[in-house]
Amino acid sequence: MVRRRLASKPLAEVREMMRSTFPRPNRKIRIPVAGAAGRVTAGPVYSSLTVPATDIAARDGFAVVSSETPGADDRGPVPLPNPRRVNTGNAIPPGYDAVVMIEDVTGRDGAWSTGKAVLPGEWIHPAGTEIRQGELILPAGHPIRPCDIGALLTYGITDLDVRDVTVGLIPTGSELVPAGGRPGPGEVIESNTAVAAVLLGEAGVTCTRYGIVHDDPEQLRQAIRRGIRENDLLLVSAGSSAGTRDFTAGVIGDLGKVLVHGIAMKPGEPAIVGRIDGKPVVGLPGYPIAALTAVRELALPLLAEWGFCPRPAERLRARLAGTIAADPGYDEFVLLAVSRAGDRYVATPLPRGARTQMAAVRASAYLHIPAGTGSIRDGTEVEVLLTGPRWMIGESPESREPAPGCRVREREAASPLKDGS
Repeated sequence: MVRRRLASKPLAEVREMMRSTFPRPNRKIRIPVAGAAGRVTAGPVYSSLTVPATDIAARDGFAVVSSETPGADDRGPVPLPNPRRVNTGNAIPPGYDAVVMIEDVTGRDGAWSTGKAVLPGEWIHPAGTEIRQGELILPAGHPIRPCDIGALLTYGITDLDVRDVTVGLIPTGSELVPAGGRPGPGEVIESNTAVAAVLLGEAGVTCTRYGIVHDDPEQLRQAIRRGIRENDLLLVSAGSSAGTRDFTAGVIGDLGKVLVHGIAMKPGEPAIVGRIDGKPVVGLPGYPIAALTAVRELALPLLAEWGFCPRPAERLRARLAGTIAADPGYDEFVLLAVSRAGDRYVATPLPRGARTQMAAVRASAYLHIPAGTGSIRDGTEVEVLLTGPRWMIGESPESREPAPGCRVREREAASPLKDGS
């Protein structure tokens, strides 16, 4: 069989098409507040309580009637007729309107005096200072943070409505073995959907991983029908290229419509975007790094349009340690090993291609080279996106002094980088 050539469309054009074609699903679920971090509020959330419920002390000291303290100073303390001992946060007894701090009080039980006059309301937090019943806590569309959990619980909210989007993940390929199995010759353990589920889960969506589907068009058709019925977005891993066992595009076309097959990005060019029953279907390339790129650059931007955003990657400026050969007709995503050298960062391009997963493990950042840019020379300062926290970036070997008694072994010069698909 002759391999069909994919007609690749610009990445920006594909993203815009997805944004305009697939509106956000309008569905919500009610969940406990304690497990709501990372989700998005489906509507405004209002306080059930007034906090504090009554006037409370803002300092340790004595609750007093302020009109009984005028004229008090260090040279002429004023006796307090009936002070009430309070600690910070204690309710102010009825009839009292101020607090004298403990350090401004002298005497002993039954004979207290103050050397400082206080005004009405001094060192008191009035009722409702934080929030009043019925007041807004969070607006609709708010990504819920850990600090929001504490406020919600404090203000009497134990469960709330959040936006909900479900994503189905279908792994395909007769060569796949479930995690925990032992692959034989020509077999490989399935991991792409596990990676995708983590990436998408960080955006606050609900993911379902289905069982492995063998290279059989009818089995794939049944799996995709189920996945579309049960989810708002469906990702099909592998089978997206143009080989003799790549059935994903054909099945999507039978059940709906293939909108794009081939995107001008590296890695990830064979990716598919389709529509079935009005819902988006994304066909991922089988190679792990290409699949990861397609999830990050296609599925996550669509979810962001729907209001589900993972924490953005940290960015920093780094100087390239090597020339990157790039095709100006493609958006390219290049994995980098970033290290600190003195007061600057150095980014070393890793071997290109979509096959090896160890390149992703060794990488601490990646560089997006937009279409139309072309190659980037050694020594150029670029903005990179970190794949983990900044503290994971260590100093480069060149910037460190060898420890006493240690020998530094010279390394051979790196071979020129080869462009990969």
